[in-house]
Amino acid sequence: MDALLGPPQLHLRQLAYLREVAQRGSVTRAAAALGVSQPALSQGLAELERRLGASLLEPAGRGRRLTAAGVEVLAFAERTLAGAAELQARLRADAAGDGGTLRVGMIDAASLSLLPGVIRAYRTAHPGVALQVRVATSGELVAGLRAFELDLAFAVGPPDADLVAVVVAREPLVMCGPPGAAGAGTPPDDADWALYPAGSRTRALIDTALAQAGVRPRVVVESPNPEVLRQLVALGLGWSVLPAAVAAASGDALAVGATVAERTVWGLQRRTAPVDARAAAFLEAALAAGRAGEQDGRGRVRG
Repeated sequence: MDALLGPPQLHLRQLAYLREVAQRGSVTRAAAALGVSQPALSQGLAELERRLGASLLEPAGRGRRLTAAGVEVLAFAERTLAGAAELQARLRADAAGDGGTLRVGMIDAASLSLLPGVIRAYRTAHPGVALQVRVATSGELVAGLRAFELDLAFAVGPPDADLVAVVVAREPLVMCGPPGAAGAGTPPDDADWALYPAGSRTRALIDTALAQAGVRPRVVVESPNPEVLRQLVALGLGWSVLPAAVAAASGDALAVGATVAERTVWGLQRRTAPVDARAAAFLEAALAAGRAGEQDGRGRVRG
């Protein structure tokens, strides 16, 4: 029948009482050290013995000593109290943003141009935090937030109502032609195109902008990775619309034309998520990077 009742309901306070009596050899001295009354300590020990069904202490002169069962329970008490103290220390470190795990998701362009410095700085400032980074499409990142797989995401909007969103960067998307192309702003009618995948948020912005400009792209390659798209353009295999920072990267000089559209990169969190000091610190660093990009005048990030 006892097995059906489950494990004994023990309290950390009772285990601490037993440990203190074992260390001091006296209920009176243990009570004084713990700052409790002797009757309260005695009652706690009696309740511990009742719940375990064993005598843990026996008289030894004017003091008390552990029984054989008491020695076993003391070993358990020391492990349990040490584990509780360790848990409390970890949770305090987590609450202060100095421990635990932070799971961050970001789109390719954010990982390439906006956030690398943020990641390095965060690791330096918070060495106790296990930082996990996932690079994916905006749709995948939002799904990851909702599935509780991510704590923070940097994705293209518009944000949904169930997410808390803050603008991190406004990123120009520019027309790009192969090196030496005559006028990247006016691609030939028979040009092949390499663009973001159909259905992605960035592609929707590009399609709308090109349609307004009277351009009907013949898309032959799709990729969510802007570096892949840039390489295809550099090889002369087609035209594209790329983030300005990617288009201006070192290597083969693309024929870069005018800004076609502008996409907003948002920092996203679940609206129901508890306050997380780790995520808040990372987001603040990203916002600072966005502000610095706005001030440097290079057009990489415009706020």
